[in-house]
Amino acid sequence: MPGSWTYRPWSHGSEIELGHLAATQAAALACHVHPDVQVAAVTEGWRMYRTTFGEFRALAGEIVVIPAGVPHGSYGGAAAIVTHLYVPSNHAAVRGISKPHRIRHSRAALPNEILDAIGSYDRWPREPTLPAECSALTELVSCDDLDIRTIAARQGRSTDGFIRLFKRDVGMTPASYRLALRLASARSQLKRGNTVADVAYAGPFSDQSHLGRLFRRAYGATPAAYRSAFAD
Repeated sequence: MPGSWTYRPWSHGSEIELGHLAATQAAALACHVHPDVQVAAVTEGWRMYRTTFGEFRALAGEIVVIPAGVPHGSYGGAAAIVTHLYVPSNHAAVRGISKPHRIRHSRAALPNEILDAIGSYDRWPREPTLPAECSALTELVSCDDLDIRTIAARQGRSTDGFIRLFKRDVGMTPASYRLALRLASARSQLKRGNTVADVAYAGPFSDQSHLGRLFRRAYGATPAAYRSAFAD
């Protein structure tokens, strides 16, 4: 896959994950979520990040930070070079960041420079990461034990009405959000060394090919390639 994303630990034993894209063609990622804070630094070209809070376009030398749990997708032009850092929320550089934000003119390229730029930035939004209504909706849908019709009925809404409300407030449908959570779980399991077959079965995904298609759409890499990057 020319221009696909690659992932690896930032350094041995580090909790920070490093993603990198050197695009040879326009490259998009479907809407997904992360348990960590995503920090995106563009060194060439541009990339657009679509979030619950709007769109954030990063040009060369700019950084976009997306808090943990915020649904987002992205796309960019050919020849873009982008670095992603996935940083635990309790890390000193990102602690307290509550909303997606763009930092202009940082010129940071290396991971330590990117973290320094974030840690020294003092104009972070301080509102809750997601509005209370939005957080309540995602908490309801996060439980796979109930189907959407049952959840909607308990909220005194029709199924279609609940789906429209969820999509308006969260940015994706309940089914898409549940899928994003399953993919995030699959990613964590692959990082721990679980086999692709076991992860697909536990997903539950219909088979390895099903997991592979959805994983590539969300993360721009195959499950096998992602797993092998963390094998050591």
